[in-house]
Amino acid sequence: MGDIEIQDLRLLRAVADTGSLSGAARQLGTSQGNISRQLQRIERVTGLTLFQRHSRGAAPTQAGRMLLRGADTVLPLVDQLLLSAAEHAAEYDAERDGEYDGEHGGEGAGAPRTGRSLRLGAVPTTVLPALTSTLATLLPQTPLDLRLDESPEVLLGLLRGGRLDLAVLRHWPVLDAPLSGRVDTAVIAEERLHVGVAAQHPLARRPCVTLADLRDLSGQGPGIPVLAEAGHGALCRHLVVAAERHGIRLPVSCAADRTDATARACAMSAVLLGYHGPAPVPGIVHLPLNDDATRCLLLLAWPAGGGLARHGAELAALARETYG
Repeated sequence: MGDIEIQDLRLLRAVADTGSLSGAARQLGTSQGNISRQLQRIERVTGLTLFQRHSRGAAPTQAGRMLLRGADTVLPLVDQLLLSAAEHAAEYDAERDGEYDGEHGGEGAGAPRTGRSLRLGAVPTTVLPALTSTLATLLPQTPLDLRLDESPEVLLGLLRGGRLDLAVLRHWPVLDAPLSGRVDTAVIAEERLHVGVAAQHPLARRPCVTLADLRDLSGQGPGIPVLAEAGHGALCRHLVVAAERHGIRLPVSCAADRTDATARACAMSAVLLGYHGPAPVPGIVHLPLNDDATRCLLLLAWPAGGGLARHGAELAALARETYG
């Protein structure tokens, strides 16, 4: 068996998260043909069949799932190592140049230096339009540079490393490590995950569901298939970890888009997984997932003592007013 590299693990994780080679190509910004060639090379080097290809995409084999569990351990460590290096580099740059005019005693402390954009990182959420509008009013001469990323670990790392000025992220109190390390936060909202089921599904008659409800309704065999839209890999991983805490193994996969997810949910009697406030879909009933392990906090975060520190609580309060 030959060696595989970090980028190989990222490719395998992208295929698993999106459920297809085409989805992985979109996520990684490359072609489907390149993903296919790289996957064939990885399987040739390891001597293992890692994914079963089918008409709807690709699903990991037992060997693939074992390798993915290892990837889920290794990749966060590698990312943290890279982000720690970025933090030290940013600290050096900040000491040398100063991040804000206010650090040099100038008038207008708390605003980015003239000519520099305000760097906002965020998970996809309904509060973004109101937040960006408020920032434009607060700092009218400052262009906004917006980065969307579902991963709170990535956003926190960029924030701590001086690559973001402000971030909107999700924190899972039961599953995530406590937030610490030169970052201040304010709560925008407490969220619960939602699941969508076909109107004729037995769960559709309930006011809410729990992780235990996602077991096979007969009480035997694997759990009910769970689907998420492409790009919700972090959400899928949190659900899997939460379910395993209850001794439940859920078959989770990603659909190409919302239309694909809806059609597959109706055809497979599966459930759709999503965050708070899913858009209405004809034929689908949305229910809150009522378990502490799947509760998350939507947070506004900024560097402690940074240029936007004095505006953080005010911005979070405005975001709370528009949350819905």
